[in-house]
Amino acid sequence: MTQRYILLPQSGLTSHSGPDAERLNALALAFAYEAGGEKEIDGVLMRVHDANRDGPALVEMSEADAAELTRSGSPVRAVTEHVYPHPQVRTLALAPTPPAGKSGATMSVTITCVDATSGMPLQDADVIAYTDRVARSGDAGRTDAEGKVRLSLPAGRLIERVVVDAGPQFWGACHDGLALQDHILRIAPLDLSADDVLRHYYPAKDAATRFDPTTGVTVGILDTGVGPHRDLVVGDRQPEGCCTVTGMPQGLFLDGSRSGHGTHVAGVIGGTGALTSLAPGVKLRAYRVFADTDSGATNYAILKAMMQAARDQCDIINLSIGGGPADPCVAEAIQDARNHGMLVIVAAGNEGKPVVSFPAAHENAIAVAAFGRRGTFPAHSSAAAAIRPEPTSTRDADAFVAAFSNTGKRINVIAPGVGIVSTLPHDRYGALSGTSMAAPVVAGVAACLLSRDRALFAQPRDRARSDALQGKLLASCVKLGFGDAFEGSGRPCA
Repeated sequence: MTQRYILLPQSGLTSHSGPDAERLNALALAFAYEAGGEKEIDGVLMRVHDANRDGPALVEMSEADAAELTRSGSPVRAVTEHVYPHPQVRTLALAPTPPAGKSGATMSVTITCVDATSGMPLQDADVIAYTDRVARSGDAGRTDAEGKVRLSLPAGRLIERVVVDAGPQFWGACHDGLALQDHILRIAPLDLSADDVLRHYYPAKDAATRFDPTTGVTVGILDTGVGPHRDLVVGDRQPEGCCTVTGMPQGLFLDGSRSGHGTHVAGVIGGTGALTSLAPGVKLRAYRVFADTDSGATNYAILKAMMQAARDQCDIINLSIGGGPADPCVAEAIQDARNHGMLVIVAAGNEGKPVVSFPAAHENAIAVAAFGRRGTFPAHSSAAAAIRPEPTSTRDADAFVAAFSNTGKRINVIAPGVGIVSTLPHDRYGALSGTSMAAPVVAGVAACLLSRDRALFAQPRDRARSDALQGKLLASCVKLGFGDAFEGSGRPCA
């Protein structure tokens, strides 16, 4: 049985001379002239899927051959290809278990979802109803053309919580303690004129003094792709980038996800127009590492994207990615990025666990937790499902740690991540929640701070530069009083 490996020099990510470079360049030539062909390296036969001059290369061979390559004393090493899951937009809790009452008796309940403004039925809204959230007992379904979904729930119980995701252009719903009977839920559409949690803490009116676009700060976004969206165009300049997914054209870096995840992230950092972002006018570079909505991102695609970001002289990298293994390939890519003067901002994860997921857990990453604020989303909207009662903030009584946010001693900072309104592909807007949304807030703040410090921006692109920017970011933070395991240094201020 074969599997895919990433071939790298014994030390570092690339080599320009010596035996390791000789072997990596032989793979690059084999791939260039015999794409998908086989090549023998140090007595080991491997199929070449992708290769780059001076490395890295993606090959396929047996586990025994990979071990033989190591035993042979080859100047190249084989790292197993790993896959990071597709970013999960956090609007619903995990699906419940099938219904089961004490006697097995169930009751059929119809939930009808309508637009709160027009009264029109909402089709394809995801509805989850719990009768016991701890035991995860309940049922889930999707509304039909009449906005209705029929659920089967244990008889003799209240509906402890019902949560509705009607798509990012609606606020959804969250209701607790409903009677076990049919209900009509009115779902509020987005109002772009109302401030969400992002604009509450980073007002649109301050954008001009917050960010200086003339400095030339560039932020790289490793995600599902970006755009198209009119609010991500600055003058006649659109976001640039590339796709690093094996087998896909390099120029295909538009957003390929149903949720518009990467476009939403980009709008938080540098959107202009209807919604003012943290750093309107910042240079954005999109590195698409996900093939489509259902596929994950390989460590090889992430590695190639981060190396390209260094060549493109990005100043900050946003990684709203997590949940994979503690992979040496991505770990070295993060360290290499820092050594090239780039600050790496990473989402802490959305499992609600007291441990930070990888790659945010890497010591050279800035791990970002998420918080929200009551009053920045409609009452009984799905964002309310993210309210965590403890710990409370000693600085802002309405602020709360997001229930979905991972926490722990590796958290560096906390940022708004509940009900963030931003851009979606094809000139749409939507509200999403997750540490995926909190990370670009921090990336945007870092861009603002760097834009106003031209001396730091002009420094050589090395580890001292990224360390100085990290120090500047952490020094800007204000504690919310949640405690270090939940907020690290606190909320960064632009």
